[in-house]
Amino acid sequence: MSEASQRGRSRSKYFDRSSQPSSRSNQQAQSSLEEQLAAFRLVREDSIPTFPSVQPRESGSEKSIDFPRRDSIKSSDDLGPFDITQPNPTIELSPHLRFFLDFDWGATELGPVNTWSIELRRMINFLMNDPRAAALYWGESRTIIYNEPYVLATGQRHPGMMGKTFAEAWFEVEGDFTPAFEKAAETGVSYTVDDARFYIERHGYLEETYYSISIIPFSANDGNVAFYNPVIDTTRQVITDRRMAFLLRLGQYISSSREPKEFWQQLLHGLEPDHLDLPFALLYSAGWDVNENLSETSEVSHGSRSWNLEGLIRVSEGPSIIPARLSSDEDMSHFLPDLPELLKEDSSKVLRTADKTLPKAVADNLQANSGDFSYDSAVLLPIRSTGDTTLGFLILGINPRKRFDEDYKVFIGLLSRQLTTSMAAAVLFEDEIRRGRLAAEEADRDRNLLSRKLAIQTHEALEIESRFRRMADLAPVGMFHIDPAGVLIYANNDYYALTEHPRDVSYPMSWYNVIHTEDHGIVDREWAKLLQGDNVSFELRLRRPWVADEVVAGEKAEGSTWIIAAAYAEKAEDDTVLGVLGCITDISRQKWTEGFQKRKMLEAVELKRQQESFIDMTSHEMRNPLSAIIQCADWIGDSLAEFNTGNKKDVVIPREIIDGYADAASTIILCAQHQKRIIDDILTLSKLDSDLLFITPVEVQPTSVIENALKMFDGELQKSDIELRFRIEPSYEQLTIDWVKLDPSRLLQVFINLITNAIKFTQLEPKRKIQVIMGASLEKPQSNQELEYLPRSGNHKDETLGTNSGSGEMLYVSVEVQDSGRGLDEQEKHMLFKRFSQASPKTHVQYGGSGLGLFISRRLTEVQGGQIGVASKAGIGSTFAFYVRARRCSPPDNPSPVSKLKNIDLRAQTRILGPTAIERIKNPGVGKSDTKKAADAPVGLKYVLVVEDNIINQKVLSKQLKSAGCIVSVANHGLEALEFLEKSRFWVGKQTNGEHLSIVLMDLEMPVMDGLTCVKKIRELQQEGKLIGHVPVIAVTANARSEQIATAKECGMDSVVTKPFRIPELLPVMERQLRLKERPAVGERSSSAPAP
Repeated sequence: MSEASQRGRSRSKYFDRSSQPSSRSNQQAQSSLEEQLAAFRLVREDSIPTFPSVQPRESGSEKSIDFPRRDSIKSSDDLGPFDITQPNPTIELSPHLRFFLDFDWGATELGPVNTWSIELRRMINFLMNDPRAAALYWGESRTIIYNEPYVLATGQRHPGMMGKTFAEAWFEVEGDFTPAFEKAAETGVSYTVDDARFYIERHGYLEETYYSISIIPFSANDGNVAFYNPVIDTTRQVITDRRMAFLLRLGQYISSSREPKEFWQQLLHGLEPDHLDLPFALLYSAGWDVNENLSETSEVSHGSRSWNLEGLIRVSEGPSIIPARLSSDEDMSHFLPDLPELLKEDSSKVLRTADKTLPKAVADNLQANSGDFSYDSAVLLPIRSTGDTTLGFLILGINPRKRFDEDYKVFIGLLSRQLTTSMAAAVLFEDEIRRGRLAAEEADRDRNLLSRKLAIQTHEALEIESRFRRMADLAPVGMFHIDPAGVLIYANNDYYALTEHPRDVSYPMSWYNVIHTEDHGIVDREWAKLLQGDNVSFELRLRRPWVADEVVAGEKAEGSTWIIAAAYAEKAEDDTVLGVLGCITDISRQKWTEGFQKRKMLEAVELKRQQESFIDMTSHEMRNPLSAIIQCADWIGDSLAEFNTGNKKDVVIPREIIDGYADAASTIILCAQHQKRIIDDILTLSKLDSDLLFITPVEVQPTSVIENALKMFDGELQKSDIELRFRIEPSYEQLTIDWVKLDPSRLLQVFINLITNAIKFTQLEPKRKIQVIMGASLEKPQSNQELEYLPRSGNHKDETLGTNSGSGEMLYVSVEVQDSGRGLDEQEKHMLFKRFSQASPKTHVQYGGSGLGLFISRRLTEVQGGQIGVASKAGIGSTFAFYVRARRCSPPDNPSPVSKLKNIDLRAQTRILGPTAIERIKNPGVGKSDTKKAADAPVGLKYVLVVEDNIINQKVLSKQLKSAGCIVSVANHGLEALEFLEKSRFWVGKQTNGEHLSIVLMDLEMPVMDGLTCVKKIRELQQEGKLIGHVPVIAVTANARSEQIATAKECGMDSVVTKPFRIPELLPVMERQLRLKERPAVGERSSSAPAP
């Protein structure tokens, strides 16, 4: 809502309150004003004729008029029965017609009346019968003849004007109107002028009048041009319009006043323009504090008080001094003795110099500066607010060219009423401001500084909107005022600064442009509530970004600008919504802090989850080889006990048993190395976190280091049928690199991790190729479109810049490992190189691993002055590359080859022998028949399916079970176990010709399909009726936590055996499950079963 409309509404309210009759004098003034207005009306409504007549004319009601018979007129030049120029006893002549006929026309250019032409006589008859004021100019000298209404226009010139020429009759304006006569005579076109001002000497003074004049030319028979001059007196209309325009203009000034002081200023501004009806003015105001309660001031409103001169209008300095303050009875008696009594009167009072009621100081100054005018009267106009309280008075000059008639009195009465109404509104408005300030002081008592300011301001007359805006601009929040159409009427500086809304833009819903597009729906919903009159409070985002200067925990504080908006509907008495007021507060920092805390919390939760997963994985990876170690050691101990039966000092052990011991020892060493690698990773990570990891550069040949490292993977590469190639780039040979100083153990730690990953992710692909490329450069390798090196992860000390690295030429040795594995997408690449993180959650299940290798590799390359990077596409393959800083050096004095890692042939694990095989070797010819008998035994024979992804554990457990008399089948993961189950005699339709199966021993952590998923599927197949009976499944796992064991049983495991375990511990659990309900092996009939 606009400011003007607000003020207008306020004026209406105060006007209604002030216009209520408050005393008997007000009622009398109202009645008197109505009487004056009735007199002021130009035409009474009941006197206006209306055509056609409402009353129908009765037939026969017409009266016949007897005109004199034409044949009674004997003269041929007679004009008829109404010719006033001829004697006619039937016509009663008015005094003016008798004066006209008695006038000595013979002394004029026209000659005696009886000599006048018939045209002149006809025009005379028309003129004299015209009810309007009109004159006729005839002859070359334009002799004037006028009718009776024209006498008022002549003023005091009548009767001397009759028969005069125009130049003689109107000598003052001859020069102004002679051209008009001549032009009308020449063109035949009438001349007209409306509302022309004339000062006419009549009523005893020079009066200001206004007339609309027409000069109508017509031709006479003698060839001359005569003129008919009708005039219309518009004095009253023009002056009335002038006075009403003044009242309207003055109303625009004073109606906007919000306090008496402003009212006086606006009143003086309204009186400043020249106005003939108010030639001068003096304005005095009450000399008391306008903030006093009106009930208190009413007691002294007409008594002894002081009056302050607010201003003079068109009263110049003269011989007398007009007092600026009337503070005592003596001052008033010298200026205007009867002032207290005059102010008590209900109407204005005329002050005249004649009766000495006009103050002498005013009369003297006006007389000295009046010039041609003589100001001798004025009007004293009290200015009241409500009731009898007088707040000031005006002395208004009276127009010396107009009588102080009824019209003048009505004008002064309307002016008085207008001043009273506007002053009452200003005083009441100021009183409301005062009460509002007192309420604000009481509400804000805790804010001492603001309370002191408000206490001071309670005695000042301030405009309410200015006070609100000043307070709003100082507020620490954005404040706004919007009309129901959505136009922003007002906003403080904080609002514009926060929203970046243009200050010079104001159209409906313009503020929508500063709100974030995604939050427009919120604003639509809340705006609808506001238009219904509800109060709202909500949060939303702005288009403007929010950026703070500080950096918190390595994260720059920035984001969207968030605000909380609180708004309420401003309503009228009828609950119509007039506008919306509200404020906005910047909560961007709180929102960013909430998001920051949430992210950190999620990161902490995720880190905790990763750590728990890492602990589980580490436990699993440690228990797996530990189980194999225990079982191999048990086997060695049991087999040696077989040979230690006598007292012989020397024992002969067959070659086959010795080879088995060697293989068992190799298995123990391999498992120990696997455990050592896990422990080394954890120790390396701990050292890296504590900055305790040191680089020990020694003289090495990089190519020899890589070649020797590759040899340890020969067996695994052959087993997985993976093709591996090692290539040296030309850059390495061009730089003629031979011996350099670097830490080969740290170099190998990174390389082995990359090559292990390459084998792991390639062995299950149809295309299995790995390529290792070594290069060198003098400059630090840069990222390219295909390969992107990761930025350094922190301020880690570069250990290669110390003195231990030598002083030779600095260079960079790079290694790339390319594989044809499954590849990585963008999200998976983002997860790489993070602590406890793998490419995807399925990576560990399908491929194993701790999620530490690449993280450690990244840190190890950085402490060696290098970086690690990756290039990969899903379904194509991956390339992992890293480089380290080194220095050229001379060969050592006693060069020794790099320690060669033992090459373990995994295929040798199949040669581990069990006790049955040992017995067969000790007693040739017996073992085969015993084995055959055991295989043919229908009852008590256990057909076991071992589901294990770890090859070593799979072979060792299978051999131990075979030694215990079991028939063992193996599966590498859950999917192979389900495929075996479809071929077994558990499957419907395969009861007689399927594979024998008694029980399943299943690991949990396996690639492709883990043990929990597999056992769930088995139980589903049982419920679907695809399997006959219950399939016993025992979990054999390194997941030893109680929650993990409970989860396994909930998924369908019949029992859980945790690693490491011994075969004597496992067999009773198997027996217990098989004997639980005397269940025979599927496909084998029990002794009590009927014959087919």
